[in-house]
Amino acid sequence: MSIEIMNSVWKLSKADGRARMVLLAIADHQGEIGAWPSLSTLAKMVNASERSVQRDIQYLQSIGELLVEVQNAPTKTQYKSNLYWVTLSGVTEMTSGVTNTEAGVTNTAFRGDTVVVQNLKRTITEPLLNIRELFEEFWNDYPKKSDKRAALKAFKSALHRASFEDILAGAIKYSNDPNLPELQFIKHPATWLNADAWENGALPARAKKKTDWNELEKWAKDE
Repeated sequence: MSIEIMNSVWKLSKADGRARMVLLAIADHQGEIGAWPSLSTLAKMVNASERSVQRDIQYLQSIGELLVEVQNAPTKTQYKSNLYWVTLSGVTEMTSGVTNTEAGVTNTAFRGDTVVVQNLKRTITEPLLNIRELFEEFWNDYPKKSDKRAALKAFKSALHRASFEDILAGAIKYSNDPNLPELQFIKHPATWLNADAWENGALPARAKKKTDWNELEKWAKDE
């Protein structure tokens, strides 16, 4: 199956450069129930950064050659990968309720919190895979609860730059960092999201407070 899909990419894809290589890498994984390689796997296959691969995936969606089902991989793990479908006209086997381009689907793209599916006769707008439920999961794990409306807006924007599982994993890592500062110094969730802070490393170790020997001596005398 993957060989047929890869041949379709070589013959029919309008993408070039690294974007075509990303599509080929996804096609190499695709079977009858789609493909769900991680971003890190795709990045290694095309010798690029994960951010670059994310931009290529968005581009492939915009030209109608790739469909992305957010966090819908058929795996049993808690944090699921995205499910990908190459949607070129030569790719005839599609499942999960997604029709192939020969059956009429010509373009699919994520916009805001909806997924727009265009075919020859009409445009259908459907809710994007429980985006508010995903946000609530992020919100519950983030260590500071403030400005929820701004955080939701930033969360929607962040999903165009990273997968939900990467964002959530970053929030959990930040929340559990042993060097997390006091509450008033923790980043607001919108600030954290807008800065792509899920890519940050561990927080620097806190500086130890210097011992005030004068105060210690005074305390000892009082005792």
